[in-house]
Amino acid sequence: MRAAVVRQVGSSPYRLRASLLAAAALLLAAVALPGAAAWTDCSTGPTVFKVSEVELVPTVVKPGDVANFTITAEAAKEVRMGVVQMIVHYAGMPVWTQLDNLCDKTAAGCPVQPGPVQVLYSQLFPAITPPGFYDVTLNGHSITEALFCVKVEFQVVPPGAEQVAEGWAAALKGPAQQQVLSTHRKSLA
Repeated sequence: MRAAVVRQVGSSPYRLRASLLAAAALLLAAVALPGAAAWTDCSTGPTVFKVSEVELVPTVVKPGDVANFTITAEAAKEVRMGVVQMIVHYAGMPVWTQLDNLCDKTAAGCPVQPGPVQVLYSQLFPAITPPGFYDVTLNGHSITEALFCVKVEFQVVPPGAEQVAEGWAAALKGPAQQQVLSTHRKSLA
């Protein structure tokens, strides 16, 4: 019978290795987990709206989700009309751009009165959206002046197994489900 050599786990080389492995695992978990969206003001000069908050719902975006952006600001003066440009970047490359009427995107419509204002923007991320890091720039301006500019950074994560199963179940309702079942039964026979 051979005797097994057992080293004490608490000894110096093993303790250091275990500590390094634990630290590496924590670092990878922190990087891999999606977090809340971060936003920055991307204005290059004075603006009519002073943005105080940008909210993204859901905070974890998955392919097929509609991302709802709410920009809370204070309007310094009345704004009768304007546009909001949305630019979606994936891995630093612009992949989608859209231009909309500001009056359709504000909670109270136009004219926007001085004081509190909310700009509401929704964007569908199709089911084929690749997971990764995205940023959305929302830039509002009137004919003569800048209204606001915010950049929202977030992560699109792959759908979970439950979401995939629900998607297949929805896709296989009715005649398609019957075809799959009959094909499956034939293969078993």
